[in-house]
Amino acid sequence: MGYRYYDTAQTKVRYPFGHGLSYTQFSYSDLEVTESQGSFTLKNTGGCRGAEVAQVYVACQNGTVFHPAKELKGFAKVELADGESRRVTISLDDKAFRYWNVKTNAWEKEGGVYQILVGSSSRDIRLKGDLSVSGTQAPCPYEKEKAKCYFTGDIRHVTDTAFAELLGGAIPKDHWSGKLTVNDAICQMSGAKSRIARLVCGVIRKKKEKKERQGTPDLNINFIYNMPFRSIAKMTQGMVSMKMAEGIVTIVNGHFFKGMGAVIGGFFENRRESKRFQKILGNKS
Repeated sequence: MGYRYYDTAQTKVRYPFGHGLSYTQFSYSDLEVTESQGSFTLKNTGGCRGAEVAQVYVACQNGTVFHPAKELKGFAKVELADGESRRVTISLDDKAFRYWNVKTNAWEKEGGVYQILVGSSSRDIRLKGDLSVSGTQAPCPYEKEKAKCYFTGDIRHVTDTAFAELLGGAIPKDHWSGKLTVNDAICQMSGAKSRIARLVCGVIRKKKEKKERQGTPDLNINFIYNMPFRSIAKMTQGMVSMKMAEGIVTIVNGHFFKGMGAVIGGFFENRRESKRFQKILGNKS
């Protein structure tokens, strides 16, 4: 759960996303927006020096594809003396207005009017600006009536029909077998060809279920259990490359030596690339 759900479902929270305390106050003014950036004036109106984390959100107005009420697309921490003001520009990249379309199996952009929101938190919006965005003319991937709960954020009443509409096809069976890919989750090793993979999956599952029985679920264990293999390459700060993650999947699929070869080869290749990149950074500095 995060601010995108809570704001869409209009659920009250004690501390909104982005909320922070300060010894001073800030005012926002003079918003200018384009598809590539949002620009505004930030002023320290309090009695002492301080820093503000200004946030830029994007909200689709009356879209045919369901979107969160707002999505964070950029932020900047700005330190200002008492009475000082500064023009702040926060960039919007090519991902700011796109969504994943299950019919075209690609990232698409829905055309229409978007609101660019600037504020101190997801619930403390100070400035609003409208922006017309041209879309990619892709077909709408959902029938609104079938996926109504996703449009309203009512996740407590998700039917099989709504979930199938979200997936763009039939709901998979709850037991996995056959070949796994980097897009599959670690919990799917329960049906893997590798005996070691099944054992590892069983150990993680038992730890997860033990914590749940105790009434204190471990978020770290839950995260690992449901994490796709590709995330191993994204969550290890460069220690594991995507090639190494693919090698791990090959081991899981029962090809131990072939997979280990890919992991070892990827390790040395990753180390060479890290040294090369460090050298480039050293020359630039």
